[in-house]
Amino acid sequence: MAAPKRAARCSNFGMSQRILHPIAAVLLTLLSLLNLDAAENPGKLKVLFLGHDSKHHNSNEYCPLITAALAPDDIDIEYSTKVDSLNEQNLARFDAVMLYANHGLISEEQLNALIGFVEAGKGFVPVHCASACFGRFPRFVSLVGARFKSHKSGVFRASIIAPQHPVMKGLAEFESWDETYVHGDHNSDGRTILMERVEGDTREPWTWVRTQGKGRVFYTASGHDDRTWKEQGFQRLLRNGIVWSVGEARSKAWEEARNKSQK
Repeated sequence: MAAPKRAARCSNFGMSQRILHPIAAVLLTLLSLLNLDAAENPGKLKVLFLGHDSKHHNSNEYCPLITAALAPDDIDIEYSTKVDSLNEQNLARFDAVMLYANHGLISEEQLNALIGFVEAGKGFVPVHCASACFGRFPRFVSLVGARFKSHKSGVFRASIIAPQHPVMKGLAEFESWDETYVHGDHNSDGRTILMERVEGDTREPWTWVRTQGKGRVFYTASGHDDRTWKEQGFQRLLRNGIVWSVGEARSKAWEEARNKSQK
């Protein structure tokens, strides 16, 4: 028989006390501590979602949406709004880090921990505004693959240009209202463009993957607000991006453990 599913959650020990009642915050912390680390639970992919306390790019609202969408696939998301969650001891508990926030500052130690995490073979999933984070650190821009430059907005459908890539497996193009990001400071080293936003004669890189060291990075410019985060096509894109980012060995172990538990 298949193992019973746990309810979807977006646990957050970093969320401000203005949002969570103190007792609820303590309970969520205890639940987080009871979870097995990524290496000890191959049947679940464990993702740190680093957001921020802001209603602009409202990660506090969108984390529960993606947590619920990915829970049936045994992808567990733990949420924090604190950049100091990027430390070696904490990151060792995760298979991947998802970043969706407008953080401006990061210490050298925190950046080294994130880059070391990726280069050691883990996954990094920067989404939308993540390409505008930590602007004075070229090493971070290189890790993402480019930096946000400007945007307008509108309803559009990004074009898939690499349908054979594993991230695009089973996916279709989707339409939503979003910001029309333009990027600069591109790093083409180890990068493969998966989707483009076509506007007239301009083809803006929109979704891509890249490798760095032993690790993998997945980025998409989609995701300004709930009109995209509620879109099933976007949720499946993030799902595939996370699974690809953790590497072949880890994703294979996850898939095999899931298949075994479902027999």
